[in-house]
Amino acid sequence: MHSNLFRQPEGGLSQSPFFILDTMPYSKYFRPDQKLLLRPLRDDQERIENLSAYVVRLAEDVICLYFPYENRPGEEYPFEPEMPVELVGEALGLGIRITGNFQRQLDRDQVEIRLNNDLQAFQRRIHPRGDVTVGLRYTRGHGALRTFRSQWEKNVRILAGQRSLEKLGHFPRVAINLGTGGLRFAIKSSVQVADLCMVLIQLQPENTPICALAEVVWIAEEDDDQAEKRTAGLQFINILKSDQQKIETFLRETRTLAESPSENPS
Repeated sequence: MHSNLFRQPEGGLSQSPFFILDTMPYSKYFRPDQKLLLRPLRDDQERIENLSAYVVRLAEDVICLYFPYENRPGEEYPFEPEMPVELVGEALGLGIRITGNFQRQLDRDQVEIRLNNDLQAFQRRIHPRGDVTVGLRYTRGHGALRTFRSQWEKNVRILAGQRSLEKLGHFPRVAINLGTGGLRFAIKSSVQVADLCMVLIQLQPENTPICALAEVVWIAEEDDDQAEKRTAGLQFINILKSDQQKIETFLRETRTLAESPSENPS
């Protein structure tokens, strides 16, 4: 396993001061093929969930979205009637957010959301990210969002009750680029955009690993077509807020150590 970080700071951004927008027409802010993050709004504030979604069309206050995961039958996201969601993206040089409610599943990869009249703009603040060395293990799959999501929930429960790190096995220490919104690393060349990865990240050898579900959002072009690995950027789909905070603290401490002057300069 190997790693580094994704180019867009999506999923790992703070939303500083909000501005209420004149929301009509919505077409001013949403266009076909525009990428958004869909965030289910739930009572569980500890869980962060971001799904990539692309605008298909907009009809008054109903937006049709397409998910890139190519889910197999039964693997679509488990939306519930009128489930509240938040959509976050970019328009006119600003971050935008709006809430809405799930209306219907058109097929495995398309849904309709009825938008509320609460569109807001905000200025984005990028969280820290950097090149670090961590323990890393992952598994990869495609078209199995529901299965991976359920496995992530199970993994988080297991790790919360884990007392002995020896039972978790060995975590190879790998130089990666890491941020609160995702990571970047060299992965087997068969990787595709929208592949799902269950990643276990051990920030320090003595730490219980962090488990996150991530999606491949971009793959770097390689000069050698026969290369065994390609650099890929991953965005977290599911991660605990407390684990995201651990990553941020780790990055700040790592940066502080790197910037501290040596006690015994040569």
